[in-house]
Amino acid sequence: MIKKITLTVFSFILFATAFAVNGDTARIITHSKVVIKTNPSVGSTTYPAWGVFPADSVKYRKVYLYMEFGCAPGLNCGEWDYINSIYLGRKGGLKGDSLYYELSRFITPYGNAWNAASGWKHGWYYDLTDYAYLLHDSLEIIYKHTGYEGNKDRGWTVTLDFKCIEGTPVLEPKGFNKFYEVSAPYGNVNAPFKNAFTDKIFTVKAGADMVRFKTIQTGHGFNTTENCSEFCDKVRTISIDNTPKDSKHVWRNDCGLNSLYPQAGTWLYDRAGWCPGSTVKPADFDLKLAENTQHTYSLNMEDYTNTAGSSANYYISAYAIHFKDNRKTIDAAIDDILAPSSHLDYLRLNPECGAPIVRVKNLGKDTIKKVYFEYGKLGGKIQYVEVQCNIGSMQDSAVNLESIYDWSGAGNTFYAKVLKVNNQADENAENNIMYSKIAYTPTWPNKIIVVLSTNKAASENYYKITDSKGNVIKYKNNLENSKVYRDTVQLDNNICYKFELFDDGPGPVNNPLNKDGLNWWANPDDGAGTIVIRNGLTNAVLKNFGTDFGTKIMHNFYTTFSMDVPTLFPDVNAPIQINVYPNPSDAVTNFAIDFSENSAAQIEVFDVTGKQVYSKNVSALFAAFDLEQLSAGMYTVIVTQGSKVNAQKFIVR
Repeated sequence: MIKKITLTVFSFILFATAFAVNGDTARIITHSKVVIKTNPSVGSTTYPAWGVFPADSVKYRKVYLYMEFGCAPGLNCGEWDYINSIYLGRKGGLKGDSLYYELSRFITPYGNAWNAASGWKHGWYYDLTDYAYLLHDSLEIIYKHTGYEGNKDRGWTVTLDFKCIEGTPVLEPKGFNKFYEVSAPYGNVNAPFKNAFTDKIFTVKAGADMVRFKTIQTGHGFNTTENCSEFCDKVRTISIDNTPKDSKHVWRNDCGLNSLYPQAGTWLYDRAGWCPGSTVKPADFDLKLAENTQHTYSLNMEDYTNTAGSSANYYISAYAIHFKDNRKTIDAAIDDILAPSSHLDYLRLNPECGAPIVRVKNLGKDTIKKVYFEYGKLGGKIQYVEVQCNIGSMQDSAVNLESIYDWSGAGNTFYAKVLKVNNQADENAENNIMYSKIAYTPTWPNKIIVVLSTNKAASENYYKITDSKGNVIKYKNNLENSKVYRDTVQLDNNICYKFELFDDGPGPVNNPLNKDGLNWWANPDDGAGTIVIRNGLTNAVLKNFGTDFGTKIMHNFYTTFSMDVPTLFPDVNAPIQINVYPNPSDAVTNFAIDFSENSAAQIEVFDVTGKQVYSKNVSALFAAFDLEQLSAGMYTVIVTQGSKVNAQKFIVR
C-alpha cells in the first residue's frame, strides 16, 4: 500500500523555564545584556536602571526574577568567584526614597574559559515573592559587581527580567524591616563578630500577624585555623526576645551538583552558604506575632577564635517581612517543574523522557500527605497518579511522578496539575497548574557499549542504567583503579533509559576528596579517567562525557530498533525537535520539525534495512512539501543542521 508523507518545517525559540497560568503577568526588564566589569581600584561597580512595576493596588501571588549571564562582546567571561548583588534602590522616581535593600545575591562562576564568540550563556531564577510589598511603582534596580580582576580582557553581560504574576497572595504583605547589611569579621579577637550585630528593636506592622525573618549570608576569607570563613561549617542562631528561635548551618554541601559545570576553577568545593556560579539561597523562618507588639531581634554565630590572621568574614543581609496570614487549610502549589524542562539551571536533570519531577510547595496550614496529579504532554496522552509525601506548612519538596510512557502529540509543552490533596479538593486553584518546555532527548540504538576507564580513585565510582519504571538494567561497582571496563548492554526498543555515573563513593584513605569527577585539575593525585557510550553495532561514539563533572553524570535517552547506519545516532550538541503524528499512520503522516536557528538543513529518510529512500536540502523557513510516496513499513527520518542532528522513527501502514 502506498502512502503520502507531508512534512512541515518551521523555526522556533526555545524557552528556558516553566511558566504558570491563572493571573496576568507583568514583565519588567530592567537590564538587557548590560556589560559589567570590575573596577580594581575600588573593588566594586554598580549598574543602576529603572523599571516601571504595577501600581500598589495590584496584588501578586508570585514574583520571579530571571537573571541571565553571558560574556561581554569581544571578551572572555570573568575569571573569579566574586560577590554580586541585586538591590532595590530608589522607589517612586529620582527624588524617591532610597531603600537599598538586597533582593538577591549571586557568586560569579570561574568563567575565563568562555567567551562571547562561543555564544555561552546561563540563567538562574529567583523567587522574590516575599518582596512583593516593595515591587510596585517606578523602581531603581541596582546590579552590583565586586572584584579586583583586570577589566581589559574580560567581563560579563547581565539581563534582569522580572515577572510579577497577579493573584491573591497567600501571605498578604504589610511591611518590611531592614536589620543589617554588613560584612563582619569572624574569629578576630580585636573585632568580635557580635560588635557588628547589635540587637534590633522592631514593631509588628498593623494588620500583620506573622513575621518572616530572612537572612542572606555567605562566608568569605581563608584562615588556616579552620579555613574560615569560606570553607568552615558554622552555626548561626537568631533569637527573638532573647530566646533562640532558629539555628542553621551556614553551609552548602551540593556544589558538586552545580548546574553550571565544568568551570575553570575550584567550582566543586562545598562552601559557607554559596557555590561559584550559583544563586545564594536565603534562609527563612516564620513566627506568629501580634500586630503592634514590640520585639527584640538578635543574630550571632557560634564561638570561634582565629589564631592565624584576621581575613575571615561573613557578608550578611537580614530582614523582617510582615504578613497577614491568609493561608487556606489545604493548598498545594506547583512551584516549579524541574523535569522535563529546558531551564538552564536544571540541566543536570534534563532531558527527561521518563519520570517528571515537580516542586510542590505547601501554602496551606495542614501537612500534605498525598497529592493526586494530572500531567502529560500538552495535546498528548494524559496520565494520573497519586503520590505519597510529607510536606509541612510553608515547606516545599521535589516530587517524582510516575513515568510517562507515551510522549506522542505535537509540540513540546509539558504540564502538571494538582487535582486533590489529602483526598480533598484543593482550596486554592490559582496555583495548581504549571507548564514547561520539554528539552530534546537523544535517540540511541538498543545495543550500547559503556566504556569506563577508571582513575586512581575507582572506589568513588559506580554506574547504573535504569528504565522508565525504575528497574535497574545494569549496575556496576567494586571497580579497580586504572582499568578499562567495556560493558555491552542490550536494551529493549522504544524505551526511555537513564544512565548515571556517580563519583560520591568513599575516596582513597590517603586522599579522601570525592565528588570531583574522573579528572579534576585541582586533584592530580586521583589521575584521569574517561567515560564514553558507544553504538553497540558500529562502535561509533554516541556520547563522550566530560570528566570534570563533580558528583555525578545523569543522561536520559530513547532506544530504537538497531540500524547499521553510523550517522544515525551521532552525539548532538543542540536540539532539533521532530514530532511525527499520527504514528503509526494509515493515511497522511505529518512531520513537525522545530529548528533552533534559520539556516540550511538536510532531511534524510532510511528504511528498516538502512537504505536511504529520500534526501532533500531545505531552508529552515521552508513552509511545507511532500515526500516521495513510501511503501508500508518502518522508516527513520534524520534531520541535520550544521552540527545539530536528530533522528525519529515512524511507521507507514
